[in-house]
Amino acid sequence: MASVRWRKLRGDLRTAWGRIAIMQLAVGLSLTGVGAVLATRTVLQREIAASFLATRPADATLELAEPVDAALLQMLRARGDLADVDGRDMIRARVKPRADAPWQMLVLFVAEDLSAQRIAVVRPESGAWPAAPGTLLLERTAPDVIGVDGGSPTVIVQTPHGTPTTMPVSGTVHDAAQAPAWQEHRGCAYISTATLSLLGEPPVLHQLLVRFSPEPTTTGEAEHRASELARSLRDAGHDVHEVRVPTLGTHPHQALMNAVQLVLLVFSALLFVLSTIVMATILSSILARQTREIGVMKAVGASTGQLAALYGTFIVAIAMTGVIIAIPLGAMGGGGMTRNIAGMMNIVLADPSIPGWVFVAVIGFGLVVPLGVAAVPIARATRVTVRRALADNGAGGAFAAPRLARIPLGVRNALRRPARLITTMLLLVVGGTFVITAANVRRGMDQVSSRIDVSRHFDVELRLHDTQPAARVAALARVAGVRTLEAWSTAPASIARAGEVAIVHTYPDGGHGSLSVTAPPAGGSTLVTLPLLEGRWLTASDDDAVVLGHNALHGSRPGDRVDITVDGTRTTLTVVGIVEEIGSGSAFVTASVFARTSGTGGVRLVRIDTTARSPADRAEILAALERTAATERIALDYAMPTPLLRSIIDDHLAMVTRAVIAMAAILALVGLFGLASAMAVGVAERTRELGIMKAIGATGGRVARIVLSEALAIGGASSLIAIALSFPLTVVVASRLSLIAATPFAVDPKVIIAWPLLVIAGSVVASLVPARRAARLSVKRALDHG
Repeated sequence: MASVRWRKLRGDLRTAWGRIAIMQLAVGLSLTGVGAVLATRTVLQREIAASFLATRPADATLELAEPVDAALLQMLRARGDLADVDGRDMIRARVKPRADAPWQMLVLFVAEDLSAQRIAVVRPESGAWPAAPGTLLLERTAPDVIGVDGGSPTVIVQTPHGTPTTMPVSGTVHDAAQAPAWQEHRGCAYISTATLSLLGEPPVLHQLLVRFSPEPTTTGEAEHRASELARSLRDAGHDVHEVRVPTLGTHPHQALMNAVQLVLLVFSALLFVLSTIVMATILSSILARQTREIGVMKAVGASTGQLAALYGTFIVAIAMTGVIIAIPLGAMGGGGMTRNIAGMMNIVLADPSIPGWVFVAVIGFGLVVPLGVAAVPIARATRVTVRRALADNGAGGAFAAPRLARIPLGVRNALRRPARLITTMLLLVVGGTFVITAANVRRGMDQVSSRIDVSRHFDVELRLHDTQPAARVAALARVAGVRTLEAWSTAPASIARAGEVAIVHTYPDGGHGSLSVTAPPAGGSTLVTLPLLEGRWLTASDDDAVVLGHNALHGSRPGDRVDITVDGTRTTLTVVGIVEEIGSGSAFVTASVFARTSGTGGVRLVRIDTTARSPADRAEILAALERTAATERIALDYAMPTPLLRSIIDDHLAMVTRAVIAMAAILALVGLFGLASAMAVGVAERTRELGIMKAIGATGGRVARIVLSEALAIGGASSLIAIALSFPLTVVVASRLSLIAATPFAVDPKVIIAWPLLVIAGSVVASLVPARRAARLSVKRALDHG
């Protein structure tokens, strides 16, 4: 008997080879996605940390008022609670490859001797190392953004207090702590203090980079120890302006990458589960044709367990083929994705190998999940009694009950198999829900940068290096092309905890978590209208109030009291409102509060609305503003056109939206494929019923329309459910991906309209083959079925 069963299995493999190939491909390709994403996530979690930690990042950075000298470094290195200490400085400058090119942002990292740095180290990539005095090294991703050519390149650099200086580029370095230049739209350069003096700046360092001993285990611990160190330095007479503690041991863009990888992993797992459901549906169509064969085998002695083992082996063989497909393809796909994301994060893959447990997980996932999903149709088919199996006539069960008689025939046919209907609907609903959600999230993310135009009614922002009197800044308003100019006050700030020195959670580049206290012009602003999320905006009489940007102090609400420190001066303020602020974190106060907090009421930020009608017009006006600033001795940190800010935000979010859309589209295709499989099962089960209908006068076209109407009923209902479910899911996904700015809830009306139409069209295509088969079915063949 056993040999008969296995001969039957081989026969089934031969006769159903087409459907088996589809099952193998469905499992293999979807499992490839799971393996690729799992491999990518595993390797990157290891390599991002390894590459970033290889730079020996500082646990804390202390900004001192006076220069950091050798005596101070020697004194700190002798402390037992510090593993290492280095001096460094960071200066915001500007750069251009030639005189007629526009200025671009440049961050200068300065050290006494780059080759002797023990914290925040960079690795030489090409050219001279270390850079000779009078030359600079560019971070390896900067030359393409700046426009530096090969050969013996030079760039023009201007620091806040210097004049434009032509400087040779002696080589490139890799700094894994910095995001790629193309993503931030600015370059990073590395120079010595000797070179700094040639650029017109004092050849001194103001930053202490420290690593604690023993190593802190949490960011909170690092904050506490940094605060204690700052207090001891102040007690020794060293004025500490600011203490910076980034998230411990974490790359600046780690959170963004984690979100992308999590979305990909969830989508790929869903894709695999849906593919196994498709496989189970195809299996149901095979079993539906073999009901009488199962009855015969049970009549001659086969048990339910033996038959279940037979078909279970059948599924394991198919799943094993899928695993064999998935292992090499998943490894290749994972390698490609890993290299791509590593480039996006500017890290080096020291060890790109995929851990063995990933392959074990893929094998286990690939064998257990298909067998578990297929257990339902296998159990249903093998538990059938001999009498019922031999009496099967292919009519698919009794006709619809009288209460369903008024329901269209296609809908009645779908309702006759509730379990299969639910499975098929699940495929389409999940696929549709994620497609619509992905489109909504993409639209919301597109609105993140476009909302800049809603809140910012200016097209140029100038950040001044030093506080300037309003009268001097007023000279900029006389530049041709300036329509409106507003002078704002702003200063770097930090949050003070009770009994501790104020801490700011920013990275060594001065961004990614920075906080500032900002005061709009005394008469209010017409160029900035930030959307109010909670509470109210400032009034002229407020002298104890602060309005927070939603990224500034997470968890703060109107009515809370917060301690904000500017240059060592602590002020306690009451939160009166929360506003939406894209790309930064600000605490907005009135001019009087700012003067009390910072000790000055000068201008540090200039926002300008110009008459420019094109990028070329804007560039010309910007050049005139820079010339006037130089004449008035106004040192600039940067000049930021608003379109450039939009580009920076868009480049940060592009990788997320592309990943979500790609995975959602694949899920939708799997859903339509599942519908095609379900329709094939339905036609196979109702073969004799369809033959009877043709025998009593139904035409082939009528039979085909019945099949098509069933598919359309399923597709139409699933699309409506998918639209309804996409709204709450959009809220969840958008909140998960709100890393740069709050991703708004948005609905893409084009997709809301297009998805039902696409499903209807896909339903027609998916049911064409089974409908055509049903239409061409001869009465004799149908009645002989089984």
